[in-house]
Amino acid sequence: MEDLLKIILPFLSTPKNYGQVLKRLASFAFYEIYFLTLVLRSIPQFDAIFAGIETWGPIGKVLGLIPDYTSLNISGLVIGFTVAILTHMFQFHDRISDLLGIRRRFDRKNILIPMAHRVGMTVTHAKEIKIAEHRDELMHAVFYRYASSRDETPLVDKHDIEHALSTWSWFWVFVEGVVYWLVAAVIAWSLRGAHLGWMLAITAAVFAIIAFLQHLRLPAYVRPQIDAILRDPTATVEVRQVFHAL
Repeated sequence: MEDLLKIILPFLSTPKNYGQVLKRLASFAFYEIYFLTLVLRSIPQFDAIFAGIETWGPIGKVLGLIPDYTSLNISGLVIGFTVAILTHMFQFHDRISDLLGIRRRFDRKNILIPMAHRVGMTVTHAKEIKIAEHRDELMHAVFYRYASSRDETPLVDKHDIEHALSTWSWFWVFVEGVVYWLVAAVIAWSLRGAHLGWMLAITAAVFAIIAFLQHLRLPAYVRPQIDAILRDPTATVEVRQVFHAL
């Protein structure tokens, strides 16, 4: 029951692991896509396409059993559910991150280079290049090894991990939202719904600003985790060995 509520009301709970972050993103994707398709149906050409699908052959017969089904935006429900599944399956936020280099820059600037400095490594330009080239391996070796949400007893306080996950999840909600609302704006413009298109585009711009402001908060949530790792003498030695092996 608790898991169901987290999916239905994704804004009411704090993700405790990466899997719950993915569920939150999928839930928001469903609601946004459903709402956007509902709004786009105010354009006659768009509504005609969906109405044609909902009244076609056997689909129309089945939906006809539902009282007043034409007001439910059934096509929007199906598309929203499909997008939510695909978002979860292919980790859409990661694909956006790969395209824009979001995590790549953050991990290097706010985690790996600061940790390297703190264990006594001189980070030259050549070392920065190596850190960038081996980012994934380094992140697992010097950070996720001690700050994994999947560990029962991580070195880093679980409270700090969960706060970081929640902050990142909200950032990704707005980043993905920018994409959804921009796509809806393009559809509206292509169907000569200029006014609606601009409203959707403005909303996407607002989401982008919120995502940017949220991104500014992220470094503050990673610093306590780095501090916890490097307060541990054994972890410090292990981290130093990893960096000096580059």
